[in-house]
Amino acid sequence: MKKISLFLLVICVSVFITGCTEKKVETTTTTESKSCEEDPNQAKCSEDGKEENNYDFQGKDFIIMANNPKTADPFSDTYEGLYQREKQENQKRVEEKYHVKVKYVGYPAKASWGTPRDNYIINSEVTGQAAAHIYNISASSIPVLASAGAIVPIGEYYDKYAHDQFMQYKKEFVKFKDEYYGYDDSYPFTDIGIYYNQELLEELGYTPNKPSQMWRDGEWTWDNFEAFIKELNTKLDNQNGEYPMGGKVYDWTDGMVPANGGFYLDDSLEIGVENPETIEALEKLAEMYAIPGMWISEVDNAYSTEENFKQGKVVFNPGAHWHLFDSSRMGEANFDIGFVPFPKGKHVVDGTAEYKTITQIWGAATYVYSSSYDDVPEGYEHMMLSTETIHMIHSELLYFGDLQDTFIDLSIDFLKYYADEESVNAHLDVLDKAHNEVLYGLGIDAFGLEDDSCIVLLNKAVKENNVRATMKIMSENMKESIENMFNN
Repeated sequence: MKKISLFLLVICVSVFITGCTEKKVETTTTTESKSCEEDPNQAKCSEDGKEENNYDFQGKDFIIMANNPKTADPFSDTYEGLYQREKQENQKRVEEKYHVKVKYVGYPAKASWGTPRDNYIINSEVTGQAAAHIYNISASSIPVLASAGAIVPIGEYYDKYAHDQFMQYKKEFVKFKDEYYGYDDSYPFTDIGIYYNQELLEELGYTPNKPSQMWRDGEWTWDNFEAFIKELNTKLDNQNGEYPMGGKVYDWTDGMVPANGGFYLDDSLEIGVENPETIEALEKLAEMYAIPGMWISEVDNAYSTEENFKQGKVVFNPGAHWHLFDSSRMGEANFDIGFVPFPKGKHVVDGTAEYKTITQIWGAATYVYSSSYDDVPEGYEHMMLSTETIHMIHSELLYFGDLQDTFIDLSIDFLKYYADEESVNAHLDVLDKAHNEVLYGLGIDAFGLEDDSCIVLLNKAVKENNVRATMKIMSENMKESIENMFNN
């Protein structure tokens, strides 16, 4: 199945993508004896007839702190991503135009991710020793960093420098309290879903890709999913460690809640854990968990894949597509794995809510801007880096290609790991359904292992089948966290 032609995939992707119009970068202007309208052949004039300021930052390092500089730097032999040649050309042009040296650097080991990274950025900024001009982060960190004054909003510059693709697809993922903090050229595609053992399904007498086919046929709903796993439960041998469902409870809730139109916390800090869409999703999972033999959830919190799933004994396990090439997760599985989105909840089916999902547990990746360059003396803007010039330079380093190329590249990547084309197409169907969930912006209060943390309470709500009372507690805890973190 994996050796099929990509022709149909390319057609599918081509239909999915809407046309995108590129936007020329405009910069501020200086006063000369003649304007570019009068004489467009002057050195200060760009191809579109706009006047360009002459900047000279005297060979300063322009530092971008990346998650992995070896894969982020377009001049690295291990660069990952599209448009390497175009980004190399952009960097050469930027370095010459602004007289800077672009450097991609990594975070120290103590700030590898999450709260330690947030704290590292905050400490660097508040002590006046900014570690970089631009920081690579997950969007869920924006509320913490913004509230601490470590990063600055840049939405006021979008009209000048932001590309149309960013404005259309990514802008809402870098929003916090009506301000916009990030900028990048990556599409915020959803990367999570349900992965399933196709060989086990076939052994049980089903078409191997039945779940993906049901999704594609519009039949992958809560009711049909529940009926299917109950049927599977009658055929699987729990004594031999076989289960229809596996994995951490909150990995399931992270997908099932938005699939019913629910959410935990949005970018305006509105709490949604007691909303009907959220409550009903959690109660549905609690019903499933309560059925004997239905669901094994023994995986360590540091990982996402149930050991029994890796051994070929569990049908469904939630995760992200990168888990398929991570040896600590699904990477060592020796059976065909399919992908299906989370089933549509009742509010989506009846048209009272929109189907949503999340990009990643930590939110979409983006770049944010140091707060240490927000105050430049008037008249020194061409010699001292400011927030605006940092954004201007960064915007010219990026490259927004044809989105069709991005989706075709994703399709090819999916096909390396997914068992069949139906799974790839099912994933393509939900690429544009991601929304900006910011629960993990509450830091350790959200993802810690203390009894009152959000993920612990989500586990408790489902496993103890006490959803409404537990969500009331979680809502109150979230209000307290928000007050302590953002309103003081």
